[in-house]
This record gives sequence, structure tokens and C-alpha cells, in this order.
Amino acid sequence: MTHSKTRREKQRSYLLNHADPRPLNFFSRFKYRSSSNAYHDYGLRLNRALQEAPDSKKLLNLRRKWDNDEYRDDWACYKDSLEDRKANRKVKKRKREAHISFHEQLDGGLDGKSRQTGDTTSDNDRELVNNDDTSFVTQTESTSSDNDDDNSNISLVAQTQTETTTTDNYDDSKKFVSSLAPQIEIVLGDFISNEERSNDELDAYVNETIRDGNKWIVCDTDVRDLLVKWKQEKPRPRTDLAFYDIIDITPGSNSDFVQSLPNDAVQDMKQSKRFPTPNVDEMKNYIIDFIKTNEFRNFVDESYLKTRVNNKTKFVWDYLNILVESFERDNDLTNYNLSEFGYREIFFTPLIRSLFRGTHREMNIYFGNRKKKDGEDRNVGRKIDIIWSMKLTDLEFSIGEISGPPNQLDHSHFFNDKIKIAKMLKVSINRIVKKYGGTGMDLSLVKLYGLHVYYNEVIVYEMSIPFRGLYIFCEVMRSKLPTNEVEIGLILQSVSVFLKFKELLGKSLADLRKYIQDACTRTPDNNENAHLFITLTDLTPEKKKVQPVNGKKRK
Repeated sequence: MTHSKTRREKQRSYLLNHADPRPLNFFSRFKYRSSSNAYHDYGLRLNRALQEAPDSKKLLNLRRKWDNDEYRDDWACYKDSLEDRKANRKVKKRKREAHISFHEQLDGGLDGKSRQTGDTTSDNDRELVNNDDTSFVTQTESTSSDNDDDNSNISLVAQTQTETTTTDNYDDSKKFVSSLAPQIEIVLGDFISNEERSNDELDAYVNETIRDGNKWIVCDTDVRDLLVKWKQEKPRPRTDLAFYDIIDITPGSNSDFVQSLPNDAVQDMKQSKRFPTPNVDEMKNYIIDFIKTNEFRNFVDESYLKTRVNNKTKFVWDYLNILVESFERDNDLTNYNLSEFGYREIFFTPLIRSLFRGTHREMNIYFGNRKKKDGEDRNVGRKIDIIWSMKLTDLEFSIGEISGPPNQLDHSHFFNDKIKIAKMLKVSINRIVKKYGGTGMDLSLVKLYGLHVYYNEVIVYEMSIPFRGLYIFCEVMRSKLPTNEVEIGLILQSVSVFLKFKELLGKSLADLRKYIQDACTRTPDNNENAHLFITLTDLTPEKKKVQPVNGKKRK
């Protein structure tokens, strides 16, 4: 049995047998370094354990809380415990080193003094030692006994001089210890005062890769250093997202920079970037019955009332109804001549409105090529198909693009819209930092998402900035979309992807609110300011207006 299989079996057994196998304890038991790996493995092992013990109240309760996202803070708690343990280990290590250094110097001083005060010691040396000891003790006593009169001080010194003639080694060691003690205090004092700074440094070791200023080391590869050299080698095309400091690790990425990286580094970056789809068991049988029926319209009409339970069931009914309406229009979703505008208006706009029903107090949704006005957005395209923004602040945090008609292949359109999504998400992150500031560590926890529809397929992208000056762009979900009665079975998978996308946007919005609240109440140090993490998008220059010459336009 391989190591990975053994680990999986231990994790499954842990969930089945441990009294409290919540994610926090699970992460600690198996020493995870990556949050994505940790949550991914926990979800898989929990499903496996439930298959073996479907009636376990403990596991069912875990599943319920897991689905309700009640364990979202467990990774942060686990990370804090890691930092505390590592900080404690560093404290103990430095104290131990200081202790050893102290005793080594003490032993060395005593050995040297023993040789100096041996049998061959001259009377002059003995007198010099006695005078030094007298001076030391006099200073000590005068400091601690300021109220003593001169006579008492003189008698005390005389008594001390008598004692030191027979106890040179003892007093020499005492003097050496006293002279060394302030140095030890300074060392330990500096360390304790810098303990908070050490905790910040320990954040770098929580992730599987290593951050150190501008460095991101993956499989012994310094990604940031290679990116700088890649840009300096020759002029790079703006169609490569690496030109904008965006590392494109999506499937089929044609980034020349990513392809130049070692394969093991790329694979390490891509690991565990997919999310499990949400549980739709409560509607699974309903969807299956719809797939099997021959009377789609009757089925949808008759099931209307029983689907008025919550927003999730309402969305499923709306999705089915949109498809049935298309079937009744001679399957216009399969029409080769259906335009992008028609596809968006008859299918996607009503579907997204239904999906985000009940979120109007939290976010705004804009449809239909909303124009962008500020200079930085010129480079990402003048118009966006769908935009999600935070209520009140109107801060944009997600976008959606529909790349052409649903039944026509147009790879250049798809590729350009993918680049637009990546750059627009980067612009959104930059705006957040420019407006609110914040810390780099808090910024590394923020994730924004983009929705991309192309050739009857929906794709969800994620943008984050876990490393200084490097934006990570990856694909987390995708699904085919049903367009006719034959492919109606695809609805089961696509419903899950849409619901998960809504869940991700909800979490993204909550994380943004927390980030803004922290940014407004905390002034970061210079070395942890979030402004150090972002890079500006290189703008496409505006066309220069032709100036008229002698009243005539220049050709």
C-alpha cells in the first residue's frame, strides 16, 4: 500500500472513530500546510466515511455543518495554532542557545581566571585582583545602600577585602556573571520584544510554498525571479497574462511564461484548485423525474407550488422552465444563428437573476455591456456582460463574460474574453487596496471569481494574490449546459456548478467585508502594507487625436 493510500485510510478511520473529527482537529492531526488541500481532502474523506456509516449521527451532523459553511474559520484557527507552536519553538531554541552561550562564556572565564590565580600567582597579581574585587563590591554596595554612612561602607569594604583573599575564584566568577548578565538581558529582551515580528515571519511557512518578500519558491523554483527575467529577455506580447504579473494556470493555458517553468513547479501550483460541488440531494429526485418525463411543460407547471420552499428550489424550477420555454420555441438554444445578445437575453440574464434571488441587500448585478470609464479599465475592454458589485460601496468583485453565440466556435473570442476576465479581476483587487489599504496577509486571503460561458459550457475562474506582486488565475469548476431534450441530463451537473458559484461569491463578499473592516481599523507596518502586494496594470495607450494643420485635418 502506497503512502498516499495509507494516509487516506488513516483519515477515513479518523473520521469514523474520533470523538470530535471536526476540520480543525483533522487539519492538526494530519499536519496540513495548504487550505485548499485540507478542505478538499476533508470533504472527500467525509463522503467516504458517510458511505460506510450512513446512519452515524456524528458524521451526519458534521455533513450538515460542513454544507452550511460553519467550519469556514477552522483553517484560520489551525493556522494560528501553527504560528503559536512555531513561535514557542523559536523562543525555546533561542533561550537554549543563549543559555548555552552564557555557560560557555562563564566556563571560559572561570578557566582563565583559575589559571591566572593559581600557585604561580604573584603578590602583585593577587593585590591587583583584590583591588578589582574591592572596587566592584564597593560599587555594588554603594548602589544598593545609598542611606548607609561612610563608616559602615568602609568597614564593609574592609571585611570584603579580607574574605576575597581566600575566595578569589568565587568572587571572580561572581564578577564575571554580573558583567555578563546585562548582555544576556539585552539578548533575551530584544528577542521577546521582537516576538510579534517573528510571528509575522512565521506566516510565510504556513503555506506549502514559501513567501519571503518578493520570492515565491515552488519546487526550488523562484517564480518571481524567473518572471522578472522573462520580462527582461525580450518584449513580451500582451496576450500573455504573465505580462500583467498574472500566473495563468488554467487548463490549456498558452502562457509562454508558465510553459517555461519546470513541470513539477506548474503541477504543484495547480494542485487542489477544484472545489467540490454543493449537495443537491433535496432536488436530485425532482430533476431526475424531469429528465425522465415526456411532458416537460405539464411536469413544470404541476410542480410549481412544491418548489416554493427556498431560493435553491425556486432556482431549479426556473432553470427547468427556461429550458422548457426554449423547447417550445423549437429549441432556439440550438439555433446556429442565435446571436450572443439573444443568448444572453433569453437564457443567461433570467437564469442569473433567479440564481441570485434574495441577495439584493448584499450585492448589485448589472447586465448588458456596462461601460467602463476609468483609465485602467481601457485595457480590459470597454464593456462587460455581467458585473457583481458590493451593495452601498458599489465595489465590483466579480464579472461574467459570454463569448459569442452558443453554437459557434470562436476560439479567439473565448481567449480574449478570458484575458479580459483575468485583467478585470486584477483591477478589482487593485481598487480594493487603493481605496482601503489593508495588510498583505489579509489580502492574500481574498479571492475573487469570474464566470465564463462559451460554446454551451460554463467555467468558473478564481483570482487571488497570495504572493507579493503575483496574481494567481486558475479554473475551479466547469460544466456543459443542456440545450435540447437529448442533453437534458446535463442539468444535474450544471445546477450544482451554478449553486456553488453563488456560494463562492457569497464567501468572497463576506471575506471582502472583513478585509475592509480590518483595513479601516488597523494601520499596517510599512513592510506589511497591501500596496506592496499589488502591481499596476500596464495600460493600453489612448489614440492621439489628430491635430489640424492650417485648418485641415492631418491624414
